[in-house]
Formats: sequence, C-alpha cells, structure tokens
Amino acid sequence: MIGERPPRSVVPRFGGQIICLARSFRRHAEELGNAVPQAPLYFLKSTSAVIGPGEAIRLPPESAMVHHEAEVAVVVGAPLRHATLAAAEGAIAGWTLLNDVTARDLQKADGGRFTRAKGFDTFCPLSDVRLPAALDWRASRVQCRVNRVLRQDGALADLLWTPAEVLVAISAVMTLWPGDLVSLGTPEGVGPLVDGDEVEVRLVGAAGETLLSLSNPVRR
Repeated sequence: MIGERPPRSVVPRFGGQIICLARSFRRHAEELGNAVPQAPLYFLKSTSAVIGPGEAIRLPPESAMVHHEAEVAVVVGAPLRHATLAAAEGAIAGWTLLNDVTARDLQKADGGRFTRAKGFDTFCPLSDVRLPAALDWRASRVQCRVNRVLRQDGALADLLWTPAEVLVAISAVMTLWPGDLVSLGTPEGVGPLVDGDEVEVRLVGAAGETLLSLSNPVRR
C-alpha cells in the first residue's frame, strides 16, 4: 500500500472547504429513489465532522439509520475560479479517501437536504494519506467493507462527470483554494452502520491492488 500514516490520534490536516458530490453515480441515485441530476449536485460537509483513521464514528442519539458512503476525494492544488477544463485538470494535486457518513432518516425528514444528516461530529472520516495527481483514476475503484464484508464496489469510470468537469462546475460558483477537498460521490450499496462495526473504505487499482485504505470503528 502507498504512503505511511502518523499516529492514529492525529486528525488529517487539509486547507479548508470540504465539498461533496451527491448522486454522481447513476445507480446510487436510483437505489435511493432519487432523480439522476443533469449537472453536478454538491454540498458542503462540516469541517468539525473530520476524524482520522482509527478514530470512532459516533452514532448520534438523534438518528436510528446511519449509513456509510465510500468516496474518493480530489485535493485541490491551485486557486480555481471560472476554471477551464485544462486548468481544472492541472489543479488536481492529489487524491484521498473519505467516508461521507449520513444519517439517512434525518436526511429524509429534512426533505432530502444534506446539512444536518451529514454534519454530525465524526461523520467525515478522512485519510491522512494523499496519493499523487498521476493516479489513473479511470482504472480505479472505490469500495466499502463493513466487518470485512464487501458492500460497495464502484468504478470511478462510472462517474457521471469527470473530476475536472466537477471542478469546473464548482468553480463557476465559488473559488476553490489549495488544500480544499472535493469528494466525488459514492457508488451504490450504501447501508447501515451499528455499534461495534468496523468500516473500511478502499481505493483499488487496475490490478485489484489496494492503493489506499481508511478504517474506522463505529460506536454508539
């Protein structure tokens, strides 16, 4: 596996915003009964939700249905505002893993809105390893295992928009700065987490090798 981690108590450092794509894999949108968006749909994830590898995802008493969402995130390496595709491609400084933990029942109660359901403390496990920009993302897959059982397995080639297209769309609205994270969304197979689970997100290469892994226990 590429990269080494500091002690598990260290929360990953990043530059600022966490922007997450929603329904960017067609079959994930369909599994939850949502319309497939015609353009990138995104939201801001609370920075106070960030935890590092090995730290516990805490199930809040407000929710009875907390789901995992395995995602790959782009690390922005240059300011982008009204970016061209070429500028967006050149601004990708690296790649990492993120678990967009979601209180699904609260999301439904909030009419599909994202902020409360995805904003609880500990709801953003984030890898402290960054892979280089040269990653062959089209040949890679994102996976989720819960207690070593595979639940999610999606090819990044199935994204509705390329990472550069996503950065172009976001930069038309807000400036992206070095260190910002843009998470590319989750494939189908999202499911519940319960007390005592161990959830692992993986980025897998073309030969099936693990490029990056992020594991967290789940605690009530």
